Amino acid sequence: MQIKLMDRSSYKDAAAIMAQCLSQPWSEKTLFQELSNPNAHSYVAYEDGEAAGFLSVWEVFGEVSINNIAVVEKFRRRGIAKALMEHMLGELSHALSVTLEVRRSNAAAIALYQSFGFAVAGERKNFYSYPTEDAILMTKYLNGEK
Repeated sequence: MQIKLMDRSSYKDAAAIMAQCLSQPWSEKTLFQELSNPNAHSYVAYEDGEAAGFLSVWEVFGEVSINNIAVVEKFRRRGIAKALMEHMLGELSHALSVTLEVRRSNAAAIALYQSFGFAVAGERKNFYSYPTEDAILMTKYLNGEK
């Protein structure tokens, strides 16, 4: 597996992953615009040369917010989401905290985040649509911060 920072050669791969995996994917145009956002860090994972997973975060004043993480169905249960998380946490190890929202029903994702030390910090009612669902807010503090 190879994980690379999203760039002009991979943003269309990221868009294709999102289109396959998310109910409200970002467009190619949005992902292209992310390339010039100094707060954006997006990673694309490749398995045997195929785009397999995507992770997008924003970092502002030491706080990281995970926007999206997605793995193409045929590549699931191979550790790609875990590898993307490890890569991102390594790249942004200087940050104070990492926060994310996850669908309440997504037990696999919740278990993954808990394995990295994320803890429930709250909830957001009706946060998701297609279908409507509450989100669980999870946070991981880095470098002894809290």
